[in-house]
Amino acid sequence: MAHAHPQSMLQTTLQTMSQHDVALTTGPNLLKDWISALKNANEAEPLVGHMNSLYDELANPQPDAARVKQLLNTMAGHTQTLARNLEGAAADNLAQLADSLRSFATDLERG
Repeated sequence: MAHAHPQSMLQTTLQTMSQHDVALTTGPNLLKDWISALKNANEAEPLVGHMNSLYDELANPQPDAARVKQLLNTMAGHTQTLARNLEGAAADNLAQLADSLRSFATDLERG
């Protein structure tokens, strides 16, 4: 999926995020794909940095849940900011992704 169109990647990500069990197992692969797709987008540079940090944290045998939660919430904030700079379906989908990231972070807190 690394070379897929960002809009189709976004749809795949939203579908995956809606299935928490799947998201836990495919999260690192999705992160790698997004890092690859966004690595040359200047406006996404802070987001890519956080994605790299999250990928590294998830690679640990026992990821720090508090750190994962923090990174998810930070990524949600950056995603929301990107959404505000767009219009139409792309903006709506990014806003939905930001909400999904926050929801996922909240679910981590609940265990």
